[in-house]
Amino acid sequence: MTFKKSILLLVCLALHLVGQAQSAHWTIKPNYTSITRFSSNLFRVKTYNTMGIWDGEGKTVVPLTMDSITYLTNGYALAMSKNKGKYRILYVIKENGVREAVKDEVYASESPFFSEDRCLVANKKGKLGYMDPSGKVVIPCNFTAAYPFQSGTASVSKSKGGGELFAIDKGGNRVADSGNFNTGTDKQMCTPYVVTPDPSYLRFMENKLYGYKKDGVTVLPPQFEEAENVEEDYAIVMVDHLYGVIKFNSATVDCSVSESGGKLRANADIPSVWDTKTASIIRIVNDASKKSFEMTGTETHRTLEASVSNETGKKVYDLVCEKLVLWRSFTKVDTPKKPDAGHGQSSSSGGISVSAPASVKANAKGVCSVSIRVVNRGNTARSISISLSTGQKSSIQLAAGKSGSVTVTVPVTKETKCKITASGGGVSSSCSTTLKPAFVL
Repeated sequence: MTFKKSILLLVCLALHLVGQAQSAHWTIKPNYTSITRFSSNLFRVKTYNTMGIWDGEGKTVVPLTMDSITYLTNGYALAMSKNKGKYRILYVIKENGVREAVKDEVYASESPFFSEDRCLVANKKGKLGYMDPSGKVVIPCNFTAAYPFQSGTASVSKSKGGGELFAIDKGGNRVADSGNFNTGTDKQMCTPYVVTPDPSYLRFMENKLYGYKKDGVTVLPPQFEEAENVEEDYAIVMVDHLYGVIKFNSATVDCSVSESGGKLRANADIPSVWDTKTASIIRIVNDASKKSFEMTGTETHRTLEASVSNETGKKVYDLVCEKLVLWRSFTKVDTPKKPDAGHGQSSSSGGISVSAPASVKANAKGVCSVSIRVVNRGNTARSISISLSTGQKSSIQLAAGKSGSVTVTVPVTKETKCKITASGGGVSSSCSTTLKPAFVL
């Protein structure tokens, strides 16, 4: 897309880390009243009336027709439907998402969990027995009282009122006629899945909304009413009072926006996961006026040119796909520049972006090879000079809207913080890297 030259108000926007910014996408769209972790990459989703389980890629593990799904206990959970006030067990679900259909008509007991590969169940008359993880009733429902297995035996009774307990083994054989039997249940068994946070991710809040940073760099700008810690690249979040699941990925987002003379223009390269989805630029003026502009194009490259009113003040631009803000930047108001007297023409639109690895380690000869990426966001070609605070220099010629890389070698004897500056066409950008010696003496 070619941007027209202008000496009017210019807005230049860039990513926090151009060409290196991590992205994310929905694996479960925000359509649910509740989502909880079932296991590390399985999620228990809930509407107002039903529940189900989806995996981390949004595929159905248990259909969204259940009335209740228990937490995992000893590697298993139960999926149930409500029938005349009782919960009939339809599936046994394993920790990896494999489900076993329960063929017998059995219902949840007061201890709806597995203990030592046996789950206490009830028949439609209320008599108690035990089911194994395959969903088969292996000890018939003949008991008036029964308790979970512990240390290989369970306490049961066949007498009216549930008295006169005796012990059975896992095969249902009577092994003791009297004694002090343990009839308690382990309350710690029925507990939610506990997230183990990835320490490289940080939730942060601005204006009562959550966003995410990774290794100190903003990955997703603040946009969530609630946000869970990240585990294995997944996080449960809330948007518009409904829950969904996002997955962070290694794809990049590259976006530029300019506004001048009542025209809004944008270029964006988005991850392939959004190929078939609508991408929009949301323009917010002075935290009040908000308007969405749908971008054109297919697959990963999208463009926009639209007429806008000439409001003054703060402007915020969001790149949005399906209620997920992938990129955000604020206006930077520059004083219009006069035409260059020696050349009789205005300065070109757009800025420069420069990036480099966070750190570079020297080779055995004590030399760091620093790869520097530069983006020319202007509408004309530029000769861009590159200078390092360590004294090295380089340059690169880039056409309008193009990017390129140069490698600069720097000898190092100790760890050094190096500032990198790229300049050309009256604009500049900088970043930094840490140069590390091959050996620390």
